[in-house]
Amino acid sequence: MAISLRLCAAHGVQLGALLAALASVVVWTPLLLTSAESHTPAATPQALAARGDNPALRWFSTTPAAVQVKVTGVLAGARGAVAILSLNDGPPRSFQVGERLAPGVRLTVIEGDAVQIERGGETLQVKMNKLPDAPALAPLTRP
Repeated sequence: MAISLRLCAAHGVQLGALLAALASVVVWTPLLLTSAESHTPAATPQALAARGDNPALRWFSTTPAAVQVKVTGVLAGARGAVAILSLNDGPPRSFQVGERLAPGVRLTVIEGDAVQIERGGETLQVKMNKLPDAPALAPLTRP
């Protein structure tokens, strides 16, 4: 029995495509599977500290946030005391006892001239800034 091999143009194109695919696998496999040497510089402590300001890292972090609190005012009303606080030099906002200021930071006590904040298990007391004394003015009436 004789085997005859007929090759037409369509079979030639398919054979060429198959050979091209096999050649690309042979060339690219060793290149992609070898590990490359890293050329990234070591991170400086300043860069690592800057990563802490990333909102995504703060979202998943379990450590309490670093918050700078300024007490602008304290009010007492029918529903309880309200503290007007400025967080991280932002605009003043009102907070009641028990409200969360930031992740892991909570307002615990409102006093007459200060507030107490709980951050990571420790209690901090922040006093209200007092206005400077007014300068002495000359009398406005004639003698």
